[in-house]
Amino acid sequence: MITDSGNKLREAIGAQIQRDLDQIGIQVDFQPIAFSALINTIFNNLDWECHIIGLAGGIEPHDNANIWFTDGRSHLFNLAPQSSQEPLEERSISEWEMKISQLYLQGAKTLDERQRQAIYHETQRLVAEYVPFVYLVNPFSLTAIRNRVNGVKYSALGAPFWNIHELMLEN
Repeated sequence: MITDSGNKLREAIGAQIQRDLDQIGIQVDFQPIAFSALINTIFNNLDWECHIIGLAGGIEPHDNANIWFTDGRSHLFNLAPQSSQEPLEERSISEWEMKISQLYLQGAKTLDERQRQAIYHETQRLVAEYVPFVYLVNPFSLTAIRNRVNGVKYSALGAPFWNIHELMLEN
């Protein structure tokens, strides 16, 4: 298991996972490495079994398409070889990965809000069923919005404008 050295939160998470799994008899070799080495290891030499890394997103589901497209540069759990790399002989794309990729394409082409919502809900259902990532933490966030903005509903994701279509501005 690798992560970027110097990121105290990820180093602590890795050490905790290592301790917890050791208590049930699973040996974990945990190695914090320089960020540039981490990125090179993940994307270029593919010599890893598990990594702890942060993924960013936003209120627009399609912002994460690069993670979910099967040929996306951030499809970290089943990376396609980069243009400078040899093809991976044993890489196979599962049915559910293809389905998520297709749903993201469909979501990008759909203008109706309810239909888009249903499409992205289905991607979330598939992710919850097949668990390609184990999401570990969601950091605390603090948001300040002027008191003239009505209808703000705060989210655990830290995005104050996820319901932007419901917000009203007082004069």
